[in-house]
Amino acid sequence: MNLKDLEYVKAVAHYKHFRKAADACFVSQPTLSGQIKKLEQELGVIIFDRSTKHVTLTAKGERLLTQIAVVLEQTQILKELAATSNEPLQGKLTIGIIPTIAPYLLPTLLTSMKAAFINSQFSFTEMQTTTILAALESGEVDFAILADVPELKSYHTIDLYKEDFLVAVSSDNALCKHKKVALQDLQGCNLLMLSDGHCFKDQAQQFCFSAGVDVSSQYQGNSLETLLALVAMDDGITFVPKLAAIPRVGIHYLPIFPNQQRNIVFACRKHYPHLSGVEQLAQWLSAHSNLRAKLSEAL
Repeated sequence: MNLKDLEYVKAVAHYKHFRKAADACFVSQPTLSGQIKKLEQELGVIIFDRSTKHVTLTAKGERLLTQIAVVLEQTQILKELAATSNEPLQGKLTIGIIPTIAPYLLPTLLTSMKAAFINSQFSFTEMQTTTILAALESGEVDFAILADVPELKSYHTIDLYKEDFLVAVSSDNALCKHKKVALQDLQGCNLLMLSDGHCFKDQAQQFCFSAGVDVSSQYQGNSLETLLALVAMDDGITFVPKLAAIPRVGIHYLPIFPNQQRNIVFACRKHYPHLSGVEQLAQWLSAHSNLRAKLSEAL
């Protein structure tokens, strides 16, 4: 038994296909299949049911996979500990960030972030929340910047900033004459929403439902910019996070009463090595994110 065999098992369980798993592991299918077969013989159990079109785990395989995931995670922690020096956040680090934050926060951070952490090479990947959680779990990303959700309880999180929800309306919309808008005032409006999978949509729908506001949008988009383009045409209204409320021709942003917010956090695996370095990076992000939020108050 070796760690590679365990990685092969995890890959097959993920892809439910031996060839796809082999491609992902950069080995030939006969090699991967042969090693898994040897592992099954060594353990005296059948891990995969190969009798169907899609490979599935047996009941014993399911139990083994849980422990395999723990072993591989602990092995990764050991490698990370061995690779680190006195500088806790040295080397290549990948950060997942949700699409409703990335285009509005990153442009104000990247240059100064690189200057502040000269021994780190950061790369950012836009992902929806569910994808980020899976990537954190697998080690595909080291950290994440996202809105706080209940699923983050099993991760180490640090608060970065709180962000208000605003309503974006066209200059031709009757609501633009208001200084604030109550949630009940949105009843009957064409609410443009992001598509499923965006936590921003889930949060917006939640407080709409709490206020008894029906959500019956005719269109669901994959980006806030698309929704805002429709708002400018007076084809509906939408919610935006405050950082996204930059000046746009034909659009007004209205505060919501009662105020609605989301909590933006910095997350990593609970056993990530050098949490002190993680705290340092999070504190820097919090300070600079709050600066960006304060600047947006002038809009």
